[in-house]
Amino acid sequence: MLKKFTILIMATFILTLTGMILYENINKPRILVLHSYSNDYVWTRQINAGLDRVLGKVQGVDIRYHEMKTKKMSGKGYIDRAGIAAHYAIELIRPNVIVAIDDNAQKYVAKQYVNNPDIKIVFAGINGSPEPYGYLEANNVTGILERKPAVALSEVILLLSENLGIIGQKPKAIFLSDESHSTERDGGYLDSIDWVGVDYLGRHPKATFDDWQSAVKNMKGEADFILVGGYRKLHKSPGSAEFVNAKEVMTWTEANSPVPVIGMNTFNSEEGAMLSIGVSPYEQGEVAATMAIKLIEGVDIKSLPIQTSSQYVVAVRKSALDARNISIPEVFEAYARASNNYFN
Repeated sequence: MLKKFTILIMATFILTLTGMILYENINKPRILVLHSYSNDYVWTRQINAGLDRVLGKVQGVDIRYHEMKTKKMSGKGYIDRAGIAAHYAIELIRPNVIVAIDDNAQKYVAKQYVNNPDIKIVFAGINGSPEPYGYLEANNVTGILERKPAVALSEVILLLSENLGIIGQKPKAIFLSDESHSTERDGGYLDSIDWVGVDYLGRHPKATFDDWQSAVKNMKGEADFILVGGYRKLHKSPGSAEFVNAKEVMTWTEANSPVPVIGMNTFNSEEGAMLSIGVSPYEQGEVAATMAIKLIEGVDIKSLPIQTSSQYVVAVRKSALDARNISIPEVFEAYARASNNYFN
């Protein structure tokens, strides 16, 4: 009799404990980090590092990640399927907050939850206007915009111009890009900036790698500096669905450009550019994560206004600088080393 009673007590305890755990898990607040791209893209990895600075310290919150993987696979059919899969993940997870990273996550998924009473949206990585997604008038959306650090780029161009003996005239800088919507939005923003001391010649998009190579080779006399950002969608040939490997593009460009190349993303130097000044992906992740946690804690979203990126990261490729016999301030190297963006 005592043995049966003991077994009954133990079974009751186990069932109660299991029920409490299940109840707690079911009722945990939930955050879904929705990436447009995937973790094999350095920008995404670095945003995740920024997210983890905040989310890695949080307890009692169920945090999930979903990658749409639309950087390499960008055909309409694939993106439509990626959007459907993301909506399914949202239905399954039922997040209280969606942290949507980069534009495809907004365009194909997050914007459909605008003014949803059960879901808050925190965006990051939008380099155009959030207006097309309905975010500006929404009552459940906030986030951080991605804007190229034009002031810092101007300062670096002027500094290098002195190094190169460009004196008594404004140095000319041209933005060479692929034809992606992302670089188009970057170009629109850069056109709106007052480039103090620099003659900015605008964005010059190219469709194929051959077009890109021709433009680079003929840059002497056209510009003093090439600015690069996005070149992942340069077609191998006209009409081809295949794109040239990004590292191949940047390595060739740095080796063959008659003028210095400055990246506007840190990964440009990882792929070969001598120097890059880019938006901090760590800031994008950290700010978005902080906003998400505050919303989980019950902070009114109206008290969390949309922010604009203010931090940037320096990346250095030493061998490319040496090849051009260009020296940079030691603080640049120290900054690049501190953020793991120094490459030999």
